[in-house]
Amino acid sequence: MKQLDLPLAEWIVLALMAERPSHGFAIAALTAEGAEIGEFWYISRPMVYRSITRLVERGLITPVGTEESDRGPQRMIYATTRSAKTAVSRWLSEPVVQLFDVRAELTSKLLLLQRRDTSPARLVERQRVVIDEIEESLRAKEHAGDHLVRAIYAWRLEHVRAARRFLDAVDVDSARPAVKTG
Repeated sequence: MKQLDLPLAEWIVLALMAERPSHGFAIAALTAEGAEIGEFWYISRPMVYRSITRLVERGLITPVGTEESDRGPQRMIYATTRSAKTAVSRWLSEPVVQLFDVRAELTSKLLLLQRRDTSPARLVERQRVVIDEIEESLRAKEHAGDHLVRAIYAWRLEHVRAARRFLDAVDVDSARPAVKTG
């Protein structure tokens, strides 16, 4: 399967469904404001359902049954296809290539890996390489141009340093054994 080009919301919905068959209401509960995923990357309930529709249209998830609900109509249960599960695993292991994607996409991947009880060490290691390449590119340009251009490159370099500190914190946390609760 070639690399999928999905918006982040669809990747998150697909990754959550790859964990186990589920319905939109359960996914929306995880991505709601203040919820486990939604605290860091909020996806509205309508966006979750639009994502499910698109994922079905692309053949990445398929209906596998229904579940009774005490709060409305039956809920359709969806499961990911084998190729979609492979694509999710691949996506979760790939570093982000743009610095601005660290905040949303990388943190989402790390949260999803944690839900799977999967060490982030390999992703963090690969992400460091990309951050180093970004920094090298910025350093080559940091003294070019007028004061505004130099200020912009200085700002971007601060983002590189912040990303590196974030990766350091993830590394420190991933070195600790996972504590299961509940």
